[in-house]
Amino acid sequence: MSDKKISEITHRLVHDRSFIMWCLTPTEELNAIWFSRLEEHPEEQLAADQARAILKSVRLNDFSVPVDKSEQLWAGLQITMQKRHAGKRVRLIRYAAACVAVLLLGITGFGFWGESWFSQNQVADTGLIVDSTRTEVTLILDTRETVQVEDNALIAYDSEITVKAKEKERTIVKKVTEDDPEKIVMNTLVVPKGRRSSLLLEDGSKVWVNSGSILHFPSSFEPSQRSIEVEGEIYIEVARKEIPFYVKTKGFVVNVLGTKFNISAYEEEQGNSVVLVEGHVAVETTNNETIQLFPNRKLTIQEGRNEIDEVDVYDYISWKDGLLQFRGETMDNILMRLSRYYNIPIRCKSGIGDRRSSGKLVLFDDIHQVMETFSILYNTEYHFESDTLIIE
Repeated sequence: MSDKKISEITHRLVHDRSFIMWCLTPTEELNAIWFSRLEEHPEEQLAADQARAILKSVRLNDFSVPVDKSEQLWAGLQITMQKRHAGKRVRLIRYAAACVAVLLLGITGFGFWGESWFSQNQVADTGLIVDSTRTEVTLILDTRETVQVEDNALIAYDSEITVKAKEKERTIVKKVTEDDPEKIVMNTLVVPKGRRSSLLLEDGSKVWVNSGSILHFPSSFEPSQRSIEVEGEIYIEVARKEIPFYVKTKGFVVNVLGTKFNISAYEEEQGNSVVLVEGHVAVETTNNETIQLFPNRKLTIQEGRNEIDEVDVYDYISWKDGLLQFRGETMDNILMRLSRYYNIPIRCKSGIGDRRSSGKLVLFDDIHQVMETFSILYNTEYHFESDTLIIE
């Protein structure tokens, strides 16, 4: 058989939902179907091996599926295949990854001293009015100069400021200088919805900035403390030093020396959160309550109550790797995150938003590829009305 023919069969198999299910969660019925088929068509064995290798290379997690779950999924798959015709095709490996994602989706101290930090250290007034309609990542320097930055680029502050995007690197400020060493001036990084960025601070701390976020930070830190301010969501790995590091939001302040954690403090969301990956942090709220947080714990801060839960921390930081990982999360919450990630309003039909699922979802560049997975998983359709994505 020619290489071209093998490639065509491989392409067909990685789009075949029954074949995908067989590779990921084999059952007796699936084994019978596919072993029989390959026995009848031995010329397809090489293509099947290639297709299995592709699916294995994009598999999104390693947990096994109980037999009863496999049988349930297979039964649902049969009904789906009877009801629905094949949808539009996308690139081979990306579609394979999306199919893998959809199948897995269906399976299921440092204290404070003295008076309150808030009473002594108010969030700084930068004097800037940030344009909320920006569509590109923008760095606003302390000189008020604005610089457009490539999506997902790394901005590095040291003796100079450089922007590293993929294989390109450019210096935007040759030397970072301070006219008055006593005066701490703030820069602002604006990351609009649909964009991401990361920042290497002058002390070596690294910050990943999620969509719809604003980060205020100095070119250099004070000798006695390090401090940044955030509106939105960041994941930060704080360089360990004896100088304390503060992350300020409107609702709380996190104090650390060196650690890794995620902060979600979007103004439009009712609850804000701190998820600790490594180390130890102290969180002070606006009502002067100080909360100690330890690894693999999530602190949710809501008006009137605070809660600490044990969590899988990667569920809350996977966005920095271009994934959404979730467990037992509602469709409403997942779609809210997708809406922010792609900067697209999303509405779904009543009843769909309450459905819960667990798994990982690859955040492709094209939201159509992501929505294909939801269409398969929930047996729904999607379409656009003007600029809004409708799921029904």
